[in-house]
Amino acid sequence: MEAAFAIIISLIQLAVFIGLIVFVVKLITKRGASSAEGSGVSIRRFFQYLIMLVMLTVAAFGVIGLIDAVASAGTQATRDTAAIARSVAFVVVGLPVYAGLALYTRRRFATDPVEARGSAWAFYLTVALIGSLIATMSFVMAFAGDLLGDGDVDRTVLISSLVWGGVWASHWWVAGRTADSDRMQVHLVLGSAAGLLTLSLGAGAAITAALSEAYDALLTVTSVDMGVEDLVRGIVIFGVGALVWVFYWIGHTRATARTLTWLTYVLLVGVLGGVVTAVVGAGAILFGVLDWFIGDVDTATATAHFAFLPGAIAALAVGTALWAYHRSVLGDPRRRARTEIERVYDYLLAAAGLLLAAGGLTTLIAVALDALGGREVASSSGSASAIAITLLAIGVPLWWRHWSTIRRFRAADPQEEVESVTRRVYLFLLFGITGLVAVIDLLVLVFIVVEDLLEGTLGAATVSAIAVPVSLLITAGAVAWYHFAVFREDRSVAPEEKAPVLREIIVVGGDEVVAAIASGTGVRVVQFRVTDQATEAATLDDVLGVLATEPRERIVVVAEDGRFRILPIVN
Repeated sequence: MEAAFAIIISLIQLAVFIGLIVFVVKLITKRGASSAEGSGVSIRRFFQYLIMLVMLTVAAFGVIGLIDAVASAGTQATRDTAAIARSVAFVVVGLPVYAGLALYTRRRFATDPVEARGSAWAFYLTVALIGSLIATMSFVMAFAGDLLGDGDVDRTVLISSLVWGGVWASHWWVAGRTADSDRMQVHLVLGSAAGLLTLSLGAGAAITAALSEAYDALLTVTSVDMGVEDLVRGIVIFGVGALVWVFYWIGHTRATARTLTWLTYVLLVGVLGGVVTAVVGAGAILFGVLDWFIGDVDTATATAHFAFLPGAIAALAVGTALWAYHRSVLGDPRRRARTEIERVYDYLLAAAGLLLAAGGLTTLIAVALDALGGREVASSSGSASAIAITLLAIGVPLWWRHWSTIRRFRAADPQEEVESVTRRVYLFLLFGITGLVAVIDLLVLVFIVVEDLLEGTLGAATVSAIAVPVSLLITAGAVAWYHFAVFREDRSVAPEEKAPVLREIIVVGGDEVVAAIASGTGVRVVQFRVTDQATEAATLDDVLGVLATEPRERIVVVAEDGRFRILPIVN
């Protein structure tokens, strides 16, 4: 039950944190809200649904504890009275409070249908559904893994999976009948992401276990059976994740509108996640091969050195599958409008490729300078060279692939691409990072040279000592120079800043004045008529006194020469 308390506290903290963010953003961004949507109603909804989430969690753990205590009553010699008391307290407090708030919410929906379509109710359903979904998945994977692995059945885990599954199913039923479908797309995307991540981890674990078994069987004398349990658990995790992903993504999310939320999942979770996973796997394989031939090998045999291959191949296979599928979901990029999320995807991968390539170039230059300093190219330098070649072999194609895509879109529509926020952030971040690196490296470089000069040790050893800062300085300079040329090219097509354009004129007067101004300027004119009953006031206190008793909705106050005229507007 200590773990249960920890989960409860974590869920409460998460709900409070997310709720506060949503509440503050809603208050900041809200403009011109009606009295029914005022801040008082927002505060009431926030605490109402937050308490419902907390009581739901407390009641669920209480029910799990009571069912477990009843089921084990005849099998245990001693009872955990503290655990039973805790479960009873959870149920006695949690269930009535939650049921009362649920009935109150139902009555509110009947009298005010707008509340069911609001963001507060969608927030509650999203947290409840995703929280119960993750809990159910975790308990099902633990139960099935133990059952298929060693045949051990954990009753508590089974009860927990059934209770949390019931919580998820009941909230899914309620959401389908009350919540706004557009607002619930966030929940569908999060559920799809949870299933995708789980099935990816399971597939990776299963492939790794299977390849490890094959690797051991082919290259070792004795067979190792420990991988069978890992294979079973990997298949279980994959199966649970696949069921959730198929239900959420294939059954409900894929056909929904391609909103910003939808594109964020497909591009940044599916495509970008797949690319990163595949790149990591490919990089590990390439480095392992290079390190065996030119690096410092810690292991005595090739069999031990290449034992990493099953995991790397699994990462490459899973990442490639994720990338290929989600890229096919998007379709041909040349046949659809380019969104800002697609720009984020391209610029992120271009930045990742550039970072890898810059790291490889820096390492190569450092190794070369180290050798010029008189130090022999030892086995450690060979490992450094293997790292450099790996980074360049992975980074350069990755950068070029996505930077070419960016340049193609820039050539097709220079104005839109140059003015995009993502491109500007990308360029200015590069300038800032490369500038900071250059300044720091220059300081280190000058310090090393001056110190050796003062100590009379300036020589070949100094060249080796400055290898890293010099290589970083050269690489940062090259990256900054190229992107500064890109920045100058962008400025050549950027639109010139225009002077403010007159858009609206407010006139307090008659129709003749309005007609003359409108025909002479061609600008929209807003007319206000004032009554002839102007009120004179000598001080600001007098003005406030008149305004306090004024029945009309609009008033014009004219201040001139220390006196005030109050003119009521009649329309």
